[in-house]
Amino acid sequence: MFRLLFIDDSKLDHIILDKLIAGIEDFNPVSHSYDGEDALKSLIDNPADCPDVIFLDIRMPRFDGWDFLEGFRDLYPALPVKPLLYVFSSSIDPTDRERALSYSYVTGFFSKPVSRPVLEQVLTACIERSKT
Repeated sequence: MFRLLFIDDSKLDHIILDKLIAGIEDFNPVSHSYDGEDALKSLIDNPADCPDVIFLDIRMPRFDGWDFLEGFRDLYPALPVKPLLYVFSSSIDPTDRERALSYSYVTGFFSKPVSRPVLEQVLTACIERSKT
């Protein structure tokens, strides 16, 4: 089982993810956060509870995905489990993709909404990683 944290301010995107993931038992549990700052604070306070996978939205009010990535930079080296971190965005600006992938700890960048093929790709990456 792989633990997943979904960080996105859109309740609809959380519902979509829950429906898509319902048939994939390998992702359990799924934690939800609607704010990047709350998610980062939780990881800082409980690094041992770091999930295997993080899905991060870039465009959020107050504390967006870019803020999360900057704060996560200091936390990442100390994490006992290095999560696979995927950035999701509805942006079509190619510089957002380039910027996200410039962070060494970002595994991939996908367009929103999350889709079943993306979940299967992430699951495959988790399984491959667990073999090493």
